[in-house]
This record gives sequence, C-alpha cells and structure tokens, in this order.
Amino acid sequence: MFKWLLETPLKNQWRKIGIKKRAGVVVPLFSIFSKNSLGIGEIPDLKLTIDWCQKTGNTILQLLPLNDSGFDFSPFNPQSSFALDPVYLSLRDLRGIKKEGLEEELKDLANKFPLKTKYVNYQIKKENLKRLWQIFLKRAEFPSQFKKFVKEQNFWLGDYALFRVLKEVNQEKSWEDWPEVFKSRNEKALLKIKKKYNQRIKFQKWLQWQLLEQLRGVKKYAEKKKVFLKGDLPFSVSRDSADVWANSQYFKLNLACGAPPDSFSAKGQRWGYPAYDWDRILKDKFIYFGQKLKYLQNFYHLFRIDHWPGLFRIWAIPVKTPFVEKGRIGFFEPRDEKIWQRQGEKILRLIIKNTRMLPCAEDLGTVPSFSSKVLKDFGIPGMELQRWKKNWETSDFLGSQEYRKISVASLSTHDLNFFPVWWKKEINRTQKKKLLKLLSLKNEKNLIEENLKFINSTASIFVVLPIFEWLFLDETFKKELSGARINKPGTISKKNFSLRLPISLEKLLVHPINNQIREIISRAGRI
Repeated sequence: MFKWLLETPLKNQWRKIGIKKRAGVVVPLFSIFSKNSLGIGEIPDLKLTIDWCQKTGNTILQLLPLNDSGFDFSPFNPQSSFALDPVYLSLRDLRGIKKEGLEEELKDLANKFPLKTKYVNYQIKKENLKRLWQIFLKRAEFPSQFKKFVKEQNFWLGDYALFRVLKEVNQEKSWEDWPEVFKSRNEKALLKIKKKYNQRIKFQKWLQWQLLEQLRGVKKYAEKKKVFLKGDLPFSVSRDSADVWANSQYFKLNLACGAPPDSFSAKGQRWGYPAYDWDRILKDKFIYFGQKLKYLQNFYHLFRIDHWPGLFRIWAIPVKTPFVEKGRIGFFEPRDEKIWQRQGEKILRLIIKNTRMLPCAEDLGTVPSFSSKVLKDFGIPGMELQRWKKNWETSDFLGSQEYRKISVASLSTHDLNFFPVWWKKEINRTQKKKLLKLLSLKNEKNLIEENLKFINSTASIFVVLPIFEWLFLDETFKKELSGARINKPGTISKKNFSLRLPISLEKLLVHPINNQIREIISRAGRI
C-alpha cells in the first residue's frame, strides 16, 4: 500500500520510520509533570511519557516547539529558531556540576510552584534562571563536551547568547528599541559588551549545552523504546528574535505574515512575523535553514512544517497597516503566482538535502491548487482534521477510507477545541446527526470512544492525537477538562499554552485507561 514512498525523494527517511500505519500523541511539555518536576514539565519527564507511549501502543510522540520564547511563552513566537527554552531544564539532571546539597536548595521551588494547579505559572522561569545562574557560578565545571558544543554551534550560538544578554541589559525591550549601536550591531560596541558581560554570555551558552544534552538523551531513550520523536518547526520567528537581529538580510522587515480574510475570519489574521526573503536565503545556499534543520535533528526523527502553504506564498501585510485591520489589507508574496510552485519545490528539495528527519505538512486552510500533487510527488504526509474532512456542499463527514493515505489524521490541534468541547459548543444539530450516523450511533452514549476508534481506523498512515483527547475516555478527566483548550488564537491570556494534565505521569502510567487506549490502537492495526 505504501511501498511507492520508497521511490520518492524522501525514500531514506521513510525507510528509517517504516512504511506502516502508526499511532501517536501530541504532548505539550508544559502540560506534563512528574514527582521530580519543579513547577512545569521538564525534559527528563519525556522519558516517562515515552514509557506511557510504549504501554499504550503509540509509537510517535509529537511535541510543540521547545524554542526559547523569552518571556512571551508562546511556542510559536520564538526568540530563536535554534535555542531551546531553559524553562524546561531539569535542575536535578544538570551535567558537570557539584550536586552535594543541591536538593535542599530546590525545595522552595516545589513549594512556590505547586503542580496541582490547572495552569502553569510561568513565573517559574525567572526563578529557575536565578538558581541556574547561582549553580553556574558556584557549582559548574566546563568539560570538553561543552567547549566542543560552543565551537560546533558557532553559526547561531554566539549571536543568540549576545542577544539574550543585550535583552537583559535593555530590560527585555525589543532589539529595535535598543540604542543604535546595539541595534545596528556596531562592532566596537558589541566587543565592549562581550568583555563586560563575558560570564553572562558564557552562562547562556552553558544553558543551551545543558538543554542539548538533556533532550538528546531523551531521543536516545525513545530509540531504545522504539518510539519516534516528532518536533514542530514554527513557520517563522518573532520579529524580536536573535535570528532577525543577527540575520536581518533573510527577512523582509517591511512585511508582516498573516492570513487573508476567509469564512472563519472576516478580517483575516496578522501574526506579526516578518516575511522571509527567500531569494536571499536561496542565494546564500540555504545555510540559515540548513543549519536550523541540522540542529533540530539532534532531537527529532520527524518534524511538522508549520503553515505549509507559506513555502509557496505568504499573505504579506505592510507593517505600517493599522493593527485593527488584521489581515484584511495585504497581498500574496511572491506576487507572481506562476513561480509559487517552483519556489516551494526548490525549498523542499533543499530541506530534504539538509535533514535526515521526515517532514509532515500542516496543509490546513487555503492551500494552492497544486499542493496535493507536491505532497504526493515528495512523499510528504499532509494533515486531515475530522471536523473539516467533509463534503462542504452536503455537510456530510467523509468516511474513514476517504482520508488521504499519506497523511496525519487527528481530531484537533493546539489551536482548536478538543473534540468533546467542539461537540458541545460548536457543532450544530444537523452536523451532530450526520456524525452520529457516520459512527453508527443512535445517541451520544459511547461517542468519545467510538470516535477515537473511527479516527484510528482511517486510511491515514499516521494518526496523531493530542493526549487530552484520550483522557476524555475517563469520566473524571472529562469533568476536569470540561471547556479546556491549549490555545485560543488571537487572544492574550495566561491560559494560553499553559494547560496542565489533570494527572501526574506516574499515575497515568498505571491508570486503567491505558488498556482501553491500547485496545483501540491495536484493533486499528497501528501496533
């Protein structure tokens, strides 16, 4: 059924992953916690999550972006497309430090930031950084591996560390509001900063080395357990990022990315990320993107291409446009529609050349007409969401075998309500009847279980569900998660990207629900 994938440009990646049906889960790292976590999910907690995956028959573990987002805490608005966020560092698992007495120092963190709250308190990051700085000064040793890391990652690490220190010096202001000498990267001014804040710069590099070691260790553990890790590649970076500050030549700073008006959004969307200057990126032999992909493959076996259509064309909004207009005033960039497919295919060939990871496309929304052909030609899985997988003229939901074979099927994403919440709050009576008919149900009893069986029975090679969708099988979890969601786009809220699982990983590992999950996945032929 899937053998033709071994004749596509991604044949090597498919050989490593295997051309068979798989089940997986999306697990935001901030959502999980164990008895060792200090206020938020930590990188080593992923090992327990991998154990849970193995127990339930899931062989893909997908994470939301782990890039450093500064103090914004939106994983899709990172301050670096390379650096990882130190909020996820385990202070107990640091390498090359004197650990005697450390446990006593960490007790207050556990008390200040309890794990039983429904949402993460991101003040934990400031507290963690204070303690990490003291550990760095008093306990750290600098083995040869650290020095090797600094040398090997010179392409991005030096600029990132300097950027982070300058952010601190300038009270976290955007780099565009820094004094001109820093904003314009005046060589003499930066040299003075490097000398004056040498230790702070080294500290930032040390943090990234620790993060690399911990997350790379998780990848090795996953491979032992035969679970594949799937990363998330945000389409762009924050305008206020180390990438844009240090490599402004690769961005069109006069244009902000967004989405045009459609039936879901009358004014469209304005995300704010600067548009890529693909001509310059390609002219420089793809080094910026290539280095990014090479670094990511330290941690992942697969990755999601965020906003797939953006590889071909992006909805560009002049930055001087009033924010109240959102995405209403804009244009597709490049303007010449004839070159869209050629540009995207060129970028894809370079992506494949620069990574061993298997890309998966988020081809949602309004996609170019040639998108399906490109996906098939390259052997890239697209994305199928049940609530949008229907005949739009009759409003009939499509059957399980009408899903694209080379795709990742799901019930929801981080930007949508979970299925039970969608059913309760969004779907109309006619649509409810049609979905119940598709599932051969007379009423809502067993709806969640039957729908989980349905999505796993689809023709899609991968089914990857948010872990929360599985928890709704349990009545207690169903009540606790009533109305909950991971993110509500277009809003600023402490609830965005901070929802926590209502159970620790240790307890989840022995929960009766696991047998039910494994049975569903097994019957669907995904084990």
